[in-house]
Amino acid sequence: SAILSGLVGSEMCIRDRGERGRDRARVARGGREIDELRMMYARADVTVSDTKQKFLQAYPYPIPSVWSTITQELLVQGHFAKYNVKSEYNALASLGFVSVFDQLYEGFPSEEEKGKIFSAFLSALGEDPAKTRADAETLGAFASSADGVEGLKTNPIFASTKEKSDAGKLLYTRYLAIGIFRMLELAKATDPKALEALVEAGGLETKKVNGDLSMYKGLLSKLAAAKELQEEFLEREKPVSYTHLRAHETRED
Repeated sequence: SAILSGLVGSEMCIRDRGERGRDRARVARGGREIDELRMMYARADVTVSDTKQKFLQAYPYPIPSVWSTITQELLVQGHFAKYNVKSEYNALASLGFVSVFDQLYEGFPSEEEKGKIFSAFLSALGEDPAKTRADAETLGAFASSADGVEGLKTNPIFASTKEKSDAGKLLYTRYLAIGIFRMLELAKATDPKALEALVEAGGLETKKVNGDLSMYKGLLSKLAAAKELQEEFLEREKPVSYTHLRAHETRED
């Protein structure tokens, strides 16, 4: 779906037992590529079903369909990124994820339940919800007080991200792109050249980041339209429900 091609750049799949057997045969022949393959499978023992089950155990309550479908699809994406051999915690990605979650869940009926879903989602992926939220808030506060893009570039997160990228050890996800965009928003530096400068500071590709941001904005537009349709449906149902209730009460009288 469009959402599944959305926020995470990892294309890793968990292969079936037959493929694993063939890969193990190649491992026996040695070589650097096989070492990397062994490392990948060492992290692929947890299945998508395991991750979904952890989420349902942490939050065993129904979620309105407008949010439920997206939540499940993002959970699958998060699973593939989490169990990629290059996966490593990054505060910039945390800011991106928190921005995505908060915008997707804007208008959710209960703030308390929204917080529980947030915690269940991250816990299912083996992440710390409190740390993720705290690191996002710290970066957000830094960005709000920064003096434009040059001020943003002084944050150590960009140097460390670039270092990993240059070494080929960075797992790029669209949460990184959204984290960068959010920092620029907070710093009121939304000029395209500012985006290009900050993307370069993080060692990322401007073309890829721009594409992912466009896709993200499209996702938000679709979600907004879905919420609007749901609200219209609920408004239409109110008079019908009231009429049925009054008819029932009349029959009882």
